Amino acid sequence: MLRPIVLSLLAGLALQSQAIPARPEALTYKPLAFSVPRAGAFKTALGNGIPVYIADEPEGLPFVRIRVFLKGGAYLDPAGKEGLAALTGSQLRAGGTVKTPAATLDERLEYLAGQIETSLGDTSGSVALTILEKDLAEGFELFMQVLTQPAFAADRLDQAKRVYGQTLASRNDQIGSIAELEMPRILYQEGHFTSARMTAASLAAITREDLAAFHARLLHPSNLVVSVSGRFQRKAMLERLEATLGRLKPAGAVRSPAVPAPVFTAKPGFYVMDKAVPQSLVQWTLPGLRRTDPDWHAAVVMNRILASGDFTARLTKKIRSDEGLTYGIGGGFGEGTYWRGTWSGSFQTRNTTVAYALRLFLAEVERIKRDPVPADELASIKDAAVEAFPVRWGKKTDVVNIFAGERLAGWPEDWWADYRERIRAVTADDVQRVARKYLDPSRLVLLVVGQANEVLAGDAQNHPGLLKDVAPLPVVRLPLRDPLTLKPLS
Repeated sequence: MLRPIVLSLLAGLALQSQAIPARPEALTYKPLAFSVPRAGAFKTALGNGIPVYIADEPEGLPFVRIRVFLKGGAYLDPAGKEGLAALTGSQLRAGGTVKTPAATLDERLEYLAGQIETSLGDTSGSVALTILEKDLAEGFELFMQVLTQPAFAADRLDQAKRVYGQTLASRNDQIGSIAELEMPRILYQEGHFTSARMTAASLAAITREDLAAFHARLLHPSNLVVSVSGRFQRKAMLERLEATLGRLKPAGAVRSPAVPAPVFTAKPGFYVMDKAVPQSLVQWTLPGLRRTDPDWHAAVVMNRILASGDFTARLTKKIRSDEGLTYGIGGGFGEGTYWRGTWSGSFQTRNTTVAYALRLFLAEVERIKRDPVPADELASIKDAAVEAFPVRWGKKTDVVNIFAGERLAGWPEDWWADYRERIRAVTADDVQRVARKYLDPSRLVLLVVGQANEVLAGDAQNHPGLLKDVAPLPVVRLPLRDPLTLKPLS
């Protein structure tokens, strides 16, 4: 009795095996039906002008997510109080509210299985709520308290300052943090906020009153954009927002000023900082472009071919896969939200192979400028970019957050609508043109943080070449900085 069943199963398996292609390239899939969401389908505004991007999901999971995006950040830090924005951002949540002490706020959110997250970065920040649908009333009340009535409790602030102090003291422990502090100082003029970082003195100077004043200036309707997603009734949610956020008045708040653009003052060269580690961190930077530049899509494709960090990227294949000099190498063009971005990236390699790896790096840069990209490589890269694009729009939360962030930054509405078409339109000539335009080694800024004597000596036996001979650029030795004062160490 079992024999006919077994024979049927085997026959079915045989048919299936015949349908399996011999190679992955022969697999076929149904075309993905995807249309880029349009901002207008999600956009509304409150009575005081605050933009709202809202997406209700009646059949979704029983969660509600609300995020208020804030324009303001470290670029507003007063001289001598660098770090004020960062502290304000963390203490909005950690310091409790006027109505709800910090410990009670912690307990209520834990009981509700909810989250309120707050932060302020260089130019913007956010206050975000994630809460179960059934607990929206209480969660939203706590959220509004955090946003509009933070207490900045003294004990929590003192604790945060101690933690920040410990973090400052350990700045020179990691090559990544050393490079993060130094590269902006190389690239931009002194005094720009990108290189004005917290010191022990500025941390000590920050008071609770400073946090309260910094927060108060941000709560201007023109500084806010709201995103809302999850399971809720749209009409009821908009009424809730109107009765709270919609009643915000400027009061002592002010419209945040424009973010100041820096002057790119970097002198090309190899900048070397001495740190006793077995592997060096190498970072590169060149002047780039803004996302709204006509060259942007061609530059994106060119970078994906050369330096995306994927295993198909030329730098990864050459320096990682072929030569085994690094675990990973990658870079990209910054979008240039408020000023022209950069083409930058990084990799780590043994101190003695830095020069050799950079020779390979520059050879690949020259190759993409010199030789047209083969048609199959170009098609594969463009297909990957186009096919991966829908992922970023996969959830309604992602969609409204994208639109809210774009609005806050001032990007053109629906800029992404024709992204795939523009990527598909990039030609081999376009790739070569933008490579020649933007990849100019004579303007290259390279920062190396590692054992300087080994970096400069190289590996004559197995990986010939010295750093000074890699390119006609000066080699500049830079001292480490005191982690607490940021003054150069002798």
